[in-house]
Amino acid sequence: MTLVRKITDGDIAKPGVTGLCAGANLRTPCGERRVEFLRKGDLVVSRDNGLQAVSLIWTQTVSAAELAADPSLAPVTLAPRAIGPMMPQKPLMVGGAHRLLIPGWRIDDEDDAENCLVAARDVDGLELGSDVPDEDLVYYNVVFDSPQVFCANGLPVESFMPSEDAMMHIPKAAKEDLRKTFPDLGPKFKDYPAPSYKLRERVSYTPDFA
Repeated sequence: MTLVRKITDGDIAKPGVTGLCAGANLRTPCGERRVEFLRKGDLVVSRDNGLQAVSLIWTQTVSAAELAADPSLAPVTLAPRAIGPMMPQKPLMVGGAHRLLIPGWRIDDEDDAENCLVAARDVDGLELGSDVPDEDLVYYNVVFDSPQVFCANGLPVESFMPSEDAMMHIPKAAKEDLRKTFPDLGPKFKDYPAPSYKLRERVSYTPDFA
């Protein structure tokens, strides 16, 4: 059964925002912790590399006026089981450009064993900006020394990767913090490790779970 369909170039969303909204629970050695309470140095359970220390958490605040003017800045809300059983376990709000780890067997033209990172805005059936908050919104971006996948409310999501393209769309203060955190990677972060999963940007995902 085809569960993911390709979309045309005209349907591709603008860069959008990344990050998790307040209330997202991450797994730590001491149990779940909400993303807004994480700090630099805290350990998070990663999918592939055990415990990983947080290198930086940068935030982006989108005002209510900005959300009203540009609904694409609003978060994508994933209902419980939107992606699969227990994924997520409870509602999760993420930026439209934030990538989720989708199993290959649910992606058209993909090997069943090839897990892929897909932007939340491409999840079919979730309308970006369909429920625009009427108050300021904060997105939390978790950064590690290398790209990681970790669970937020039970759903595997990616950490922020300071690629050259991503750096073009983040606040100036966040750029400065990233450059201080990774002084040896240069201004364009070309030496930051590449993600270990394939990236798919032109797909939309159609869940069929009850």
